[in-house]
This record gives sequence, structure tokens and C-alpha cells, in this order.
Amino acid sequence: AAPDVCNDGAKHLDTQAGVTPEERASFSAQLGAGYVDAFRRLHPDAAGQYTFWSTRAGNRGVNKGLRLDYFVGSAALFGARGTAAARLPDGSPCAARVVDCSIIPDFLGSDHCPVVMELDMGG
Repeated sequence: AAPDVCNDGAKHLDTQAGVTPEERASFSAQLGAGYVDAFRRLHPDAAGQYTFWSTRAGNRGVNKGLRLDYFVGSAALFGARGTAAARLPDGSPCAARVVDCSIIPDFLGSDHCPVVMELDMGG
């Protein structure tokens, strides 16, 4: 959780929605089952990239936030261009692959910001 939480280790995090031990364990179980956090896979060392800031505390301006919004997908979506390892719900092959995943912190209007995932559909 450290790169995804501005104040990792703070005592209040155990009760803060989005980062409770139970929520983190559940998310880790998804990743352990073979699913992939797209942003972290493509930007493993990125720090200070948050998608939520408390408006009550005024944390957006000083970038004290949490990364709570994700794209999670099959590892097959991260294969080489032109591969058909991913499958559609009907089982047919799909050559789609993840090209990038980015956070747009300057998009205002909410205490969250958009996360964008770019796909190459193989066409």
C-alpha cells in the first residue's frame, strides 16, 4: 500500500474506507488469483499518484491522497501486440491488450479523479 497511500502507517488508516486491512487483503487476494492492477503493472515505481483526496481536509492541493480507483484485468491483457491470449465472455479469442493506464489528477469536480486505460484492440 505504501506508494498508493500518502501517509502509510498512520494509525487512522486501519479504519479509513478504501484502505482497511480487510479491503487491502481482499484486493491482494484478487491480485494473487492472477488479476493485474493495470496502473501499478505499467508504472511500478510511480509515487504520489493518487485518485482520491479528502476535500474536508483540503488535501488535493498538497497531494495528500490515496489511490482508490483501479483498472484490474486478466494478465492476458498485458501480452505482446497481436497475441490472442485474452478471451471474450463467449470464449472466443480477443487480441486486445493494455497500452497504458494513467491518472488525471488535474480533472476537478469530485474528490476522485479519472483513471484512463488505453487499449489496443488488435485491429
